[in-house]
Amino acid sequence: MHTVCEVPAVKRSTYIGLLVLAFAITSVGVGIIYLAFLPASATQAVIETVSYPIEILTDIVKPDSITVDFDGTPAALGVSNYPRIELGAKRYTKDEQLIGKAAKLLKGKTFKRWYGAVIYRAKNSQMNGGYYSTLELDAANGSRLCNVSYDPGYVDNEGPGVYISDGDVIYVMEGDQTAVVSFMDQCTEDAYEQTCEPDPQTARNSGSARTWLFDDEITWTPSK
Repeated sequence: MHTVCEVPAVKRSTYIGLLVLAFAITSVGVGIIYLAFLPASATQAVIETVSYPIEILTDIVKPDSITVDFDGTPAALGVSNYPRIELGAKRYTKDEQLIGKAAKLLKGKTFKRWYGAVIYRAKNSQMNGGYYSTLELDAANGSRLCNVSYDPGYVDNEGPGVYISDGDVIYVMEGDQTAVVSFMDQCTEDAYEQTCEPDPQTARNSGSARTWLFDDEITWTPSK
């Protein structure tokens, strides 16, 4: 006697999703061969058409929007910026007023998924220079509670400037971004003046009280 087992709905949907993704990947492979015989202008148009659905398929389980929310109390505020602050470095502060203002500006805000971000980045992958900032709130043990970025280039290229990255997916802030951008700019400028002028080593050795600290000066409380 044979027992017939029905495939659970979750597994079936996953299987269908994988089939769709496999079909899309196969289509892209055929498309690449086809692109070799097209002129440059036509090739760009086809790439954009193909990239859009592929971006959706590869992150099919991710939502269309997210809302900033975090458990715990922020104990530190971090900022980074290119080109004002050393590349790859962050500056931190434990100033309660600044931390409170950042939390007020970000918590509860909605960020909507920006379809087409992959296409934008592909178009601008060869660009040099630019301006880029990040702002993060951390718990006392150093774990990240919230992290947002700002790229003014997005404003002139279809997408708003304040966003959250989740892998290859970009979520852009809805509503007026002016207050968040102004706060990020002010934090960047203060951190630059306190830790980068006249140069980082001199600023570090100055001995003067600083609101903003180098990343190796910040202390974290280990989790229990």
